[in-house]
Amino acid sequence: MVSQRRIPTDVIDQIRSDVNILDIVGQYVQLHRSGSNWFGLCPFHTEKTGSFSVNEPKQFFHCFSCGRGGNVFKFLMEIEDLTFPEAVYRTAELAGIELDAKYLPQNVAGAEDTQSETGRLKQLYAQAGQLYHHILVNTKLGQPALDYLHERGLSDELIAEFQLGYAPQAEILQAFFHEKKLDDYQTLRKSGLFSEREGENLAERFNDRIMFPIRNQTGQIIAFSGRLLTPDKKLPKYLNSPEGILFNKRKVLFNFDKAKKTIRHESKVYLFEGFMDVLAAWRAGIKNGVASMGTSLTSEQIYLLEQTASKLYICYDGDLPGRKATKRALELIAPLSKFELGTILLPEKLDPDEYVRKYGPENFKDFVTSHERTELEFYLEYFRAGRNLETESDQLAYITDVLEKVAQVKDPLARDLTINRLAKEFELDKNNLTSQLQALMQQVQSEQLKQDQANSLKRSDKVVYSTQQRQEKKRYTPAEQAERLLLYRLLHEHDVFLRIKGLADFSFIHEDYETIFLLADGYFDRYSEYESASFLDFLKDEHLRQIIISLELGDYGESNEQEISDCLAFIMQHSPLEEQIKAVENQLEQAKRLGDAKAIMEQTTKLIELLKKKQTEKSII
Repeated sequence: MVSQRRIPTDVIDQIRSDVNILDIVGQYVQLHRSGSNWFGLCPFHTEKTGSFSVNEPKQFFHCFSCGRGGNVFKFLMEIEDLTFPEAVYRTAELAGIELDAKYLPQNVAGAEDTQSETGRLKQLYAQAGQLYHHILVNTKLGQPALDYLHERGLSDELIAEFQLGYAPQAEILQAFFHEKKLDDYQTLRKSGLFSEREGENLAERFNDRIMFPIRNQTGQIIAFSGRLLTPDKKLPKYLNSPEGILFNKRKVLFNFDKAKKTIRHESKVYLFEGFMDVLAAWRAGIKNGVASMGTSLTSEQIYLLEQTASKLYICYDGDLPGRKATKRALELIAPLSKFELGTILLPEKLDPDEYVRKYGPENFKDFVTSHERTELEFYLEYFRAGRNLETESDQLAYITDVLEKVAQVKDPLARDLTINRLAKEFELDKNNLTSQLQALMQQVQSEQLKQDQANSLKRSDKVVYSTQQRQEKKRYTPAEQAERLLLYRLLHEHDVFLRIKGLADFSFIHEDYETIFLLADGYFDRYSEYESASFLDFLKDEHLRQIIISLELGDYGESNEQEISDCLAFIMQHSPLEEQIKAVENQLEQAKRLGDAKAIMEQTTKLIELLKKKQTEKSII
């Protein structure tokens, strides 16, 4: 287990109070203001309409769809899979707050809990990444791989920035883990760094490969992609870690951890085909480039990018296969997102890496920034390829293809400009083109309606069910409404808290509210004023935290004396004491019917005691 001191409560409180949750969440989710709150797409489940909110005055987040909520520490625990101490440290790190060295994580993997399987696997990958990088830059074994990378234009600084490495032909990883006392067989087997032989023998998965670390949003290594150094037709050029509890290639983008800050700042992302293209763009000063994991972009990856950017530019290879891949990507992304889509078409059939090596990093950056083309501009050029637009048949085919794409465009100005362009170039009547376009648009709208209906049926039952559950919980009984209002008041108004605390026999009807009330007593022993964000940390039970969040989301207006008295009276009338009185009255009636004198005396005595207790409570109120 990681050797780490416990962070004192006052340090935690200081970090929480010094940090604006909006600044932290904004590094992961693209937010826009609506009223007093900020909204965006929830990072914890897929949605098309943003139901994720951040309440800046009260310093907590809440998703109205999936129900997750909490303060800044809880957000980082959820999105980065951190323990509470790790989330405190991470919050300070993201906010630029210097934490005393004695509270910093003691290992490079980020203070992972090595008692958990996830923590042990992350530790293995962190150590493997260090070993592979060391072999590449400091050993004779890695010299051929290092020479190759230098020939490809990668500097030592860039190699260090991305912690590139080399897995040699000789198997040394298991011995390395044994020396580090990280050689638990089951953990090694599940890591994906090895494949199983007969018995309990393990063989290294990566041999003679340049290693590209794959990182999660936090920057922790969760997988590798190894590029074969010595060509071998029997082996794949690139080999990825297998999927497991750490790595799901559908949800990971190469370089997103480094790129997300620039993506968020510019609200723009460049999508490249391969790792070397991303590195070439980085050399050129384009820091907001990412690449998918050797496959087509997935809906999960699109959603990840959509949370941080509004514009996406595809910069694939400039040859015909690259342009076809660009078209496929556009057709995939357009229906699934609200991105403003565009492309960069490289000349001379070059890919980004080749362009940088041929013309230099500065020229690449200039070309990219000056050749950002809209989605329609791409199709106007793409549909020309291989056609002789001097012939009537090719003209007709070209115009038909373009109009079908224009019909899918929502911007009326873009549609009008394209119609004007077609009418002018081919000397056609604009009205005829417009009529044909309108017919196509009606067809598109009809197909979209059918697709939306089909998608609604495919929604996750889990999400729909949880939403229905929360809606049912919002239908509170009058007694519970009184409890919730009173609990809200006593938390936010200390004089109300002191008044309720002074009622010797008072208790809430429902156990959850009574528990929160009792915990509030301990909270106010430590804190002079109530803050929802700090109280959420004080509560250890997640269910109770969600109750507090639901209370904070309520609109209770200004308080008054009569309101408090009414709530107290209503709760007392529906309290467990009232239920006890009813039960004794029923037993007394039964005893009378049976003529049981002894039972009548016992139940009468109990009833008198309970009525006295009730009268005492009323006089106190």
